[in-house]
Amino acid sequence: MAKVEAFQRLIEPAAGVILDFDGLLADSERYHFLSYDEVFARYGHRLDETEYYRYWTSLGHGVKGEIERHNLDLDPVAIREEKLPIFSRYCEDGSIKLFDEAVELLKRLGRSRKQIAIASGSYPSDIRAVLRNAGMDCVVGVILGYDDAPKLKPAPDIFLKALELMDLSARECVVFEDAEKGMFAAIHAGIPVVIVRTPETRHIDFSDADLTFDSHAEMIDVLRRSPLDPLS
Repeated sequence: MAKVEAFQRLIEPAAGVILDFDGLLADSERYHFLSYDEVFARYGHRLDETEYYRYWTSLGHGVKGEIERHNLDLDPVAIREEKLPIFSRYCEDGSIKLFDEAVELLKRLGRSRKQIAIASGSYPSDIRAVLRNAGMDCVVGVILGYDDAPKLKPAPDIFLKALELMDLSARECVVFEDAEKGMFAAIHAGIPVVIVRTPETRHIDFSDADLTFDSHAEMIDVLRRSPLDPLS
């Protein structure tokens, strides 16, 4: 019951909700891994999946961090450019799907009067492709991605840009995230943050978040049991 009440306190007064994409809405993290692993393999290096989820997904060290950790003589910009069409193919062909719980969350948000934004490290075109395949492309008003802010998470830039476009203050919004880098980006932006743990982030310390759900299923269960259910 405590999480239901905490959720209500966060979501009821919020005029806007800012959502992460990869790992929170879309079951896409493994496809990022597979795309980058395919590129690195061309140069004789393979990614370790456990290490990937820790250093890439959670901490946001990215391509540059991988190259530095393994002392590789590679250009991070070139690696990312080679990865993009591989990942985009997964987005376009329907391989990457929204979580069932994410579809329900988006539907409920769509019936509310709250503004909805997605702020992600992926490209907006890829995000739109996944939303379109799920029939959710008309629900989200603001979509921000890789090139829409000077610095990626854990910097707060992309969340601050979302606030600007929604014409809302930090205290008028709530961020939903699944990763440590996203949590810190929200905190640095001054926005309350709800964390949804995934199998890849279940061991991460999210004690700085305003509320933490242990899974997508728990998030939806709390939403459904919320007495006022402001999202419906």
